Amino acid sequence: MNSPGSPPQQPSIHREGLFLYNGYAYAYNLLFGLLELLPQFLRRIFFKAMFRRLGAPGLIDYKTYFRYPSKMSIGHHSYINHGCCFYGSSLKGVEIVIGDDVALGPHVKIFTATHDYSTIDLKDVAESVTVEDNAWVGGGTIILPGVTIGRGAIIGAGSVVTKDIPAFSVAVGNPARVVRTREVVAQGNPA
Repeated sequence: MNSPGSPPQQPSIHREGLFLYNGYAYAYNLLFGLLELLPQFLRRIFFKAMFRRLGAPGLIDYKTYFRYPSKMSIGHHSYINHGCCFYGSSLKGVEIVIGDDVALGPHVKIFTATHDYSTIDLKDVAESVTVEDNAWVGGGTIILPGVTIGRGAIIGAGSVVTKDIPAFSVAVGNPARVVRTREVVAQGNPA
């Protein structure tokens, strides 16, 4: 225990583990830097190999970041806009699932990991995040660990989603709160 005025004790970091992580981070970021130079059809080949699941073509825009892409699934015809960041976790059983026909606005951030602040060493904890089919998440939204955004839900731009959002709800704000129920009158695009 620290006495007042003394420097705080830092958790011990194993040098070998830090060295290995830095090597991984360097190679991973180098790969993603090279992906930025490729046309979409070649990027899709790499993403198909890296993700747990990648559905029929949608769009994964440039400047998108994925930590632990092997623990991520993206459904059919989903659109991941410019600058989105997906911070997955290395903890077992934790994943990010994006359903079919989902639209994520620019700079959406999804976090699955956090720390247990009740422990002095800030133990890693994580929970999966799911965005169900036909949801639309506005630009700049932050989605925190353990959240499920229900089918057909809409999240307003800049919201911070801290708890589950029911299907066909419209939620906005920080923290995001449901402000209405979405009424869907037509399916698909009119001809």
